[in-house]
Amino acid sequence: MKRRDFIKNSTLLTTSVFLPGVLFSTESAGNSLVVKVEGESPYAITKKAVEALGGMGKFVSKQDIVMVKPNIGWNRTVEQAACTNPEVVKAIIEMVLNAGAKKVIVMDHTCHKPEDTYKRSGIANAAKDAGAEVRHADDNRLIVHDFKGSRVTRWPAYKDFLDVDKFINVPILKHHGSSGLTIGMKNLYGILGGNRGKLHRNMGMSIADLGHGFKTHLTIVDAYRVLMRNGPVGGRISDVELKKTIIASANILEADVVSANMFGIDPMKIGFVQAAVEKNMGQTDFNKINLKTLKI
Repeated sequence: MKRRDFIKNSTLLTTSVFLPGVLFSTESAGNSLVVKVEGESPYAITKKAVEALGGMGKFVSKQDIVMVKPNIGWNRTVEQAACTNPEVVKAIIEMVLNAGAKKVIVMDHTCHKPEDTYKRSGIANAAKDAGAEVRHADDNRLIVHDFKGSRVTRWPAYKDFLDVDKFINVPILKHHGSSGLTIGMKNLYGILGGNRGKLHRNMGMSIADLGHGFKTHLTIVDAYRVLMRNGPVGGRISDVELKKTIIASANILEADVVSANMFGIDPMKIGFVQAAVEKNMGQTDFNKINLKTLKI
């Protein structure tokens, strides 16, 4: 059953706004593949990474409605590396549409004013040019989603993210003053409404709950420009390092582990990776991950 059909059927079975959780379904440890591609063009290495995973047709079916969720949280330029690179977003949208998707939606719940973040990041124009529908978060579309977590249970989420067939998570790898790093699981804060500040208490478990309690079909980490300090907002070009890398996997935890290792941090020193261990979401030992590294 497709995600949007599941949601519709669930709505018919209840008189409240509560929707049952769509729990994380991971490939067993050792079977999932993580691809890491380095190259000069963020657009080209994104396409190469997905190709190395088996192509976008492995994740997207014909007539699917697909949500592409970058980090568009901050009023920053591409060079400041606080938001996902628009060339990465463009490449993903093109691949999704070429795989036969009916519609692609690009959306995030921003921290700065959305009109500013979408424009200055370059994502709005890139997404529209590639053929996607660009949406802003609207609190009138909030519903309660059950993440079935230890810390995050029923929490308001935007229906836009639930009422699609496939969800592609496109974080940018960067420093975060509270969680240590922002990668795939942390990027799921952008599907939430409500007082997200409350989740900063026991933040590691909150992030792991989101990663476990919400199905991500594909995670593509933008590590082309990496904000090494003063994240998540950044602002100083001197805090940014050019890594020219994309990391992609169907397994959100393993994509995060490889990304953390690339940042130069032991993944097991990151709170949300530690918290994910008990949830059996995948391999946390970097040396045991099925990693394919390419350079173009």
